[in-house]
Amino acid sequence: MSLPGSSPPTPSAVELLDRAVGYTRGCLAHVTPESLHRPTPCARWSLLDLLLHMDDSLAAMGEAARSSSLALAPEPGPVDAGALLVSIRQRACGLVAAWIPPAEPMVVLGPLELARETLGAVGALEITLHGWDVATALGLDRPIPPTLAMDLWPWARDHITDEDRPSRFAPPPQVPDFAPPATLLLAQAGRRATVR
Repeated sequence: MSLPGSSPPTPSAVELLDRAVGYTRGCLAHVTPESLHRPTPCARWSLLDLLLHMDDSLAAMGEAARSSSLALAPEPGPVDAGALLVSIRQRACGLVAAWIPPAEPMVVLGPLELARETLGAVGALEITLHGWDVATALGLDRPIPPTLAMDLWPWARDHITDEDRPSRFAPPPQVPDFAPPATLLLAQAGRRATVR
């Protein structure tokens, strides 16, 4: 409970990761081998491309949970659709458990050093966005939960900048200031909240 006039407490990276993984697992449950060719909101990526990227990102996050440094080389993942989905689910579930024990507060990423809490929260943002990408590619109406979107908003605002566009994120579409939290979050990440 927060004091009157004070900001509510910021959720920890572990809490954000847990909620992000829960949302994204629900989206992944609808993937079938027949759907892997479908386009995604990520330009020029099929659903298979997106899932391979998710598997690699989750592997990197898992490594960061167990180490104070992180190799930036991608880790090859399974190419069989069924094995790929199993790998993503196992990595996602293991990630939350691995992030809980106390660890070094900083993680070395090549020449950079990043606070572990920041890395976890930004990882939760990526997991959530890609969960939405999966749902959208499948034509599912699975919006990001409003409270999760609100809690991820500060991380999106501070860590998705003009320097990331257009290489990592598309330009933000115009949305009204009073749009729902998920719509604003997706716009910051260069996505438009519509179901295909």
